[in-house]
Amino acid sequence: MSFFNLFKKKTSNTSNTEPESTPNEPITWENTTVTDDFFTGYLNAISQLESAGQTAAAETLRANEPTLQIAFIDRFAKHVQSETATIKDADERTTAIITAVNTIRVHNKQMNIAVRAHLAQTKKKLIGE
Repeated sequence: MSFFNLFKKKTSNTSNTEPESTPNEPITWENTTVTDDFFTGYLNAISQLESAGQTAAAETLRANEPTLQIAFIDRFAKHVQSETATIKDADERTTAIITAVNTIRVHNKQMNIAVRAHLAQTKKKLIGE
């Protein structure tokens, strides 16, 4: 998945349980559901672009940071929902969701207020289902 494919609108009706990446597509920071891989991959991508002299591309990536983070949170939420769907005990499921969301909260300093609010709403939706 290229960087620009993140911003294309999907025209087909797909269910929420379909993975973002195809089985043949390698997992990268752009399509991962692992928190540390996303945040460190994003920072590494910027530094690689800058070291390659592609300052404009690095600035574009920085400008799109909130959009990329929200897309990551949505992918992460789908993954957490599928992982916790088999847990029958409500308290155990809630604890699992909170623990998963806390792995993202470690990176609060990298997120603006809109992204943090989206994360809070996502957590609320996951727990409330």
